[in-house]
Amino acid sequence: MKLYISKLLSTALPIIGVLCIFVFAFAGNISMGWIMFVVLALISGIINTIFFRCPHCGKSIPANCTVNQKYCPLCGEDLGMKPSRISYYGKCRKNKNGVMRGYSTVGPMVFIVSLLILFLIVVAVFGVDSLNKGMGRIAVILAFCVSVILAIFCRIAVSSAVKMDDKAIYFSKIPFMWRKYEIDDIVENERVVEPFYHVNRGYIFATSKGMVAIPMASYAGGQEFFTEFTSRIGQSMPDVRPDLVLSKRSDQAKADEEHYEEAVKLYNEYYGEKR
Repeated sequence: MKLYISKLLSTALPIIGVLCIFVFAFAGNISMGWIMFVVLALISGIINTIFFRCPHCGKSIPANCTVNQKYCPLCGEDLGMKPSRISYYGKCRKNKNGVMRGYSTVGPMVFIVSLLILFLIVVAVFGVDSLNKGMGRIAVILAFCVSVILAIFCRIAVSSAVKMDDKAIYFSKIPFMWRKYEIDDIVENERVVEPFYHVNRGYIFATSKGMVAIPMASYAGGQEFFTEFTSRIGQSMPDVRPDLVLSKRSDQAKADEEHYEEAVKLYNEYYGEKR
């Protein structure tokens, strides 16, 4: 319970601090808002350092790992915490037609947060009474448009979408544009390159269209989705711990990159000979 409470407080207090800046700005005392923000941010850091500690190794867990934490990023042991429903360990969506989808929350979250901040700025500048007329209305529309653009940009830059039906898996890097990969085609190409997990690139497999890398840890319900996908292609589910942020310079990342380069070489040799 201590981990849950400290996780909640260390995450929520900085957000409350940001809101204090806007609230006190409306009240005409923005300096007090900044003081509240700094105080709450410091309290958040102190709580995280003192109380959010791994029960196995006893070390303080980094603050940027407290949102959907399941494993300790320092020793790798299970923290015993139930992660958020919108995390990798949650449930993925499945519609009435049996289409399973792992969805990313990056775009919607960026849209909500940016729209809230921009809206509060508009209110502070133009006042509540001016939101439905003149420059106030234009500013609200611009705030909405900027939030949409930021959400789409972040969705393309750091996230993606994936879905799967009975016959194929679909991958989208750009919103509403899907690439289709037949399950039978993936299975057929396993004799060329056996699918494997790359800690930075994601799940790697070969198709007749080329080598494909699909990120695994960036989806809500990703564990459920990829357990089903790997089962359909006759592979075992790899051990994916999205809480462990591995650098491209880590030994595991280097080994996986060498494996990937070898797989690309085998793929090119096979299809080069066929052509």
